[in-house]
Amino acid sequence: FAWSRNADTSRWVPGGGATADVTIGWFTAGAEVGYGAGFFDPENDVLDLIASSYVLTVTGHAGVIVNPANDDDARVLPYATGGFGVMRQQARDRAGLASVTRNDPSLHFGGGVYLMATEYLGVRADLRNFRSLRDPFESPDPIVADLERVSFWRFAVGAVIRFGTD
Repeated sequence: FAWSRNADTSRWVPGGGATADVTIGWFTAGAEVGYGAGFFDPENDVLDLIASSYVLTVTGHAGVIVNPANDDDARVLPYATGGFGVMRQQARDRAGLASVTRNDPSLHFGGGVYLMATEYLGVRADLRNFRSLRDPFESPDPIVADLERVSFWRFAVGAVIRFGTD
């Protein structure tokens, strides 16, 4: 489960995603896919012109994980991570007159903690900041000409299944 916070509307939108990581000692690396539905929808439905919108991220990341003495029995494992990827943004209006889709390079940074109930099963809590690296003024589309670069926080909680701890 994931929740993304749109800075323009100051509201959290629901979403989801999946992450796969490889950890060797203190080094961790992996890939992440995340989705936030209704990301560009207005807070008030008074002028509800947007029929659907979302933001999708596909990123790779690397970072450090705190594992005291490489202990496979450690139950609390905090980490910090950062990476690059692609951020897809889409918004469509109700009348079908305007549909804006952008695929921008992006970066992210953040961290979290693994809370392991057993050697192989646990829960992960993660907080990351995502930022588009593309300037909206580069776009020829006048609908997005006045927009700022997309930047948001994502909080995610999920199940952890750990393999190969021997």
